[in-house]
Amino acid sequence: MLEIHAQWDDEAQVWIATSDDIPGLCVQADTFDALVDIATGLTPELLEANNIPMTATIPLRITAERTLMAKVA
Repeated sequence: MLEIHAQWDDEAQVWIATSDDIPGLCVQADTFDALVDIATGLTPELLEANNIPMTATIPLRITAERTLMAKVA
């Protein structure tokens, strides 16, 4: 299973995804769902470009992190 890590960039107001398992993967999007679509679409292309063997389906695990501050009433 290939790991993708997604993190919210509060300053830029975008999600950013990178992966140690998928060379060259570094994408950003306004929404998490859009980020997932972009990352899953690019994964086969990046694996092929890096001569990494693939199967008919590529299992991915996308973990997301977002840090927030809760306001006290």
